[in-house]
Amino acid sequence: MRLIENWKNNLDKKRYVGAVLMDLSKAFDCVPHDLLIAKLHAYNFDRGTLRLFFTYLKDRKQGVKVNSCIHSYLTIVSGVPQGTIIGPVLFNIFINDLTLFLKNSDLNNYSDDNSISAYQNTIDELIKVLGDESNIAIDWFKSNQMLVNPDKFQAIIINPKRSDNSYHSLKIGEYEIQTQSSVELVGIEIDDHLYFTNHITTLLRKAAGQLNYLLSKKKCLNTESKRVLIESFIIANFNYCPLVWIFCNVNLKQKQENIQKRAFTFAK
Repeated sequence: MRLIENWKNNLDKKRYVGAVLMDLSKAFDCVPHDLLIAKLHAYNFDRGTLRLFFTYLKDRKQGVKVNSCIHSYLTIVSGVPQGTIIGPVLFNIFINDLTLFLKNSDLNNYSDDNSISAYQNTIDELIKVLGDESNIAIDWFKSNQMLVNPDKFQAIIINPKRSDNSYHSLKIGEYEIQTQSSVELVGIEIDDHLYFTNHITTLLRKAAGQLNYLLSKKKCLNTESKRVLIESFIIANFNYCPLVWIFCNVNLKQKQENIQKRAFTFAK
């Protein structure tokens, strides 16, 4: 929501908006323990806490279990444990200082999804800023022993007129990144008009297919089962980040309402 609102505010000011969505490989597994402890120390964690985290992270082992036997135990030399509460917290602390290096752009970060957004009055200025800021971010990732994949980056540029969006090439390190008409971020497809047409159409298609299948099994389900299935499969499609894409065109809004009406009728 923060990213989209910033884009809209700058488009209202007649500025060009651009973003580079970065891709990291196995980000949680690449965090170097010693550097993480050093950053915790820089954030004024006391020695007792540092010692606790050090013993928690160091000399962890993992192995492969086949049937009842575990083979080939190896020591984990980097990374924070996934599936834990503290793992994402430690990762966020580790990656937090990246924001200090980006002076001319916004960084929207969710876990290992890092999106650099910039706003300029001309397209040439925007392309230069995006390239420069992306190179700074790549250097930071490499210095912090993270694996970055520039060839999998996504880029998008939005014209303040929301029309006649042309494609451009961004020079990022040794790579040339082509801007696209739409990009995907944390499960939402964002188009260069901010209409979210493709994203909502995909949701409608998925919900309609699921609803049609449930209708074919209607005689096998009681009322309570129908309601649970509708909540779990149909309504759930429209419950993910609706505040980002809900203000779409009237036609798509009507289609959403029609599917939900059919679902509620089925659940009676």
